[in-house]
Amino acid sequence: MAAAAVQRPYRGSRVSTFYPVKSVPPLSSLESAFQLQEYISLLIRLDVHDVDTIVSLPGKTTHKDKDKDTDEPGQDASESDGKKVEDGERKGEPSVDRACWIYEQLRRLALDLSHPLITALQQECTRSSCPQMQAGEWLYLCVAHGNDEAMEQCCAIDYIVHTVDSATALLNSPRAFPSRLSIPQTSHRHFSSLARRLSRIFSHAYFHHREAFQQAEAESSLYARFLKLTSLFGLVPAEFLVIPESAIQADGRGREDVEPPRLLAAAIHPNSDSFSDKPVEEQTHSIPAVDSGAQVYLQMEDISSTGTASPRRVGRSRTDTMILNEAHCIAEEL
Repeated sequence: MAAAAVQRPYRGSRVSTFYPVKSVPPLSSLESAFQLQEYISLLIRLDVHDVDTIVSLPGKTTHKDKDKDTDEPGQDASESDGKKVEDGERKGEPSVDRACWIYEQLRRLALDLSHPLITALQQECTRSSCPQMQAGEWLYLCVAHGNDEAMEQCCAIDYIVHTVDSATALLNSPRAFPSRLSIPQTSHRHFSSLARRLSRIFSHAYFHHREAFQQAEAESSLYARFLKLTSLFGLVPAEFLVIPESAIQADGRGREDVEPPRLLAAAIHPNSDSFSDKPVEEQTHSIPAVDSGAQVYLQMEDISSTGTASPRRVGRSRTDTMILNEAHCIAEEL
């Protein structure tokens, strides 16, 4: 059986000859050293807004596939622009390592952040307009300055660039990720930290550069993809995702009536009701959140529907790089 043909840009060819992709071949037919990277790229080129298909593990049935299976037998599933993912890929293809899939997804997210979101932010997010990296009342410290004991703050656009650079350096580090075909168990802890730090870029853009965020989201659905990835694989607890899901509509445009994040879980004196007196060993729904080498357990059953409650100890910050912006709180009180 002949191998599936994959559109590739050859010398002298026009963009119109290989964009857009009409169909995605099965993963097993891609004979490449970077098989998963190429497959994710084809899924994005097929439909950048179909985040369920892009993020779901190959071999797993997505929600869209389940809906198609329940349709009438006579209905043609290829009516939507003639684009499709071949049936063999989602129903019977070889399984993909979960850690390798998350790794490749984070690599692609760090790459896609550059355009159009960061490109648009560079036009309006300057050292004078945004001298601090913040989202609402919370100020973020940059890990690129100093060390764990003495981290400093920098302007928002520098923080964004430093975060993407450090994420790219870590993902390409031969020490942390010696192979893209097998991820060591000790390197799995980096996924949560990387995803949480990348989420701060979306948070700042959403609450301080709403128009640029909406335009980039309508073009790429990048935050919708990030949100699907973190929720599907449990990379970031819901309380750290300060952009509410209800604020992102199907067309990628955000609502204007969304308040800036007020993360009471990191307050100096949080509500005592949000605590649990049970020791960590007795808590059934705990999620490890790794940051700067420290492991803190968050209990999902103590998180309220608004995502603001937290079982953190009194006086402890959410992370070592996240502090309360006192100037913002004083301005609101006045």
